[in-house]
This record gives sequence, C-alpha cells and structure tokens, in this order.
Amino acid sequence: MSNLEKLTLSIRVRGRNSFIDGIYLHNYVLTQMPHLHTFTFNIVTDFVRINQQFKPSSDDIRRTFIEKGYHVDCSVEYNDLKGGRCHVYSLPFNMKGIRYITHSFSGGMFMNVRVLHMCDLTHPFEHDLFARISHSFPLLSNLTVTNIMPQNENRSQELVESEEASSIIEYSHLVELSFSCASAHIDYVEEFLCSLNTRLPCLSKLHVEYEHLVTVTKNFTRNTTRMNCAKLTHINFRRKRGIVRSKDFDLYFPLLSYNNCK
Repeated sequence: MSNLEKLTLSIRVRGRNSFIDGIYLHNYVLTQMPHLHTFTFNIVTDFVRINQQFKPSSDDIRRTFIEKGYHVDCSVEYNDLKGGRCHVYSLPFNMKGIRYITHSFSGGMFMNVRVLHMCDLTHPFEHDLFARISHSFPLLSNLTVTNIMPQNENRSQELVESEEASSIIEYSHLVELSFSCASAHIDYVEEFLCSLNTRLPCLSKLHVEYEHLVTVTKNFTRNTTRMNCAKLTHINFRRKRGIVRSKDFDLYFPLLSYNNCK
C-alpha cells in the first residue's frame, strides 16, 4: 500500500480505549502511504471506554485533523451504557452512503449520499431531526431506521393539523424505507407513514413489522397513512407469522402483487 495515491475509507471500530483522531490516523496509517494525495474518510469509533479524566470534545477531535490539513466535521457523545462515540468524516463528503447517524447529527449538506442508516439505542429520534435529515440529504433514496426508544414529542393529530404545512417533512427521492427488526419503535413507523408528519411521494419498498403496520394504518383503513402507502410495490415483513391479506389490505396497497409481499 506504500504506492497508494487515492484512498476512500469507511470504517466502524468498536471497543477501543480512545477515539481514532487525526494524530492516530496520521501516525499509524497515513505515514505508511507517502504517495497518498487524495484521502476521503468516514470513521466511527464507538463503545469506547474512556478511562482518562479528560474527555475529548468534538472540537478537540476536529482540531487534530485540521492540524494535519484535513477539512472535517465531527460529533462526540458520551453515555454511561455505551461509553464514548466519535463520528468524524472528511468534507466535502463524496461517498454514496453513510452510517451511522445518531440523535446528535447537527446537519450539513450531503449531495452525493443516497443510502443512510440512522441508529441510536439510547436517545429517540424526534421530528426536527428527521427534518434536518431531509434537508441535509436531499437526494436520499434508501433509509434505514434503528431505534428502540419512543419519541418524546408525540405529534397528535390535533396538534399536527393546527400547525403550518411547513412542518411536514418531504423525502422527495426516498424509494426504500427500512425499520430494523425488533430495533425500531412503532413511533417511527407512525412518523414516516402518516402524511401529516411526512410525505413520501416515491416510496415503493418498505421493510417493517406486520403488527406495526396494522396498528399505524388502523388495520389498513386509516386515510392519513394511505397516501404514503399507495405506491408501494414491495413489502418485506420482518416476521412472517400472522399475516392476513384482507380485502382492506389489498385495497390499501393497489400496486402490491402477491409475490412482492413477503
């Protein structure tokens, strides 16, 4: 690898005693590549056991990269259960996919990203975060949501109907939406499928728990979720037991063939 001139690196490292920062990357990786002139990276270090009294902040990590000549953005978070987590990536971000985004995502512009995985097991995803995601990833076509925490902001129908239309989020290019099996709270199915929260004009593939879909659509009769389901051509149910294709089911998904519902 000593003759490498271009490198694109996307990694997730778990269980270290410190974050991967600019100093570590330079000393242990980049010095082995003297001809490298183009380096694009997306690095997540999580479940980090921070033993030292000083806990690096986002600015601390960002500074170690800037001092080595890299333009980056960075987020750092700590909690008692999972230890520390650091996500640092080079700018401009030219990769087609990015993982994992947590509740601490602050925004930015990612014009090239088509595939995104949001994952957080200790903090919920609120409506304003999804609005930020829609703005930051305008060409997003594939989204996976992993979060077992219920939302704190319960956007009831009465509240939503009283708000301006500008509060409704639109994912104009989203084709495929996945809710992780046993790791996605039903609140996120409601968040995305209810047209009072979100509009999905191109959604054609859905991965979801059957029970969640039944509940959110009120057994395939609810009008406020009908619009976001109308163009579905594929549904993958995370668990196969208890699936009933009633008359209401077939009317709710007019473009769904029998073979594309599994």
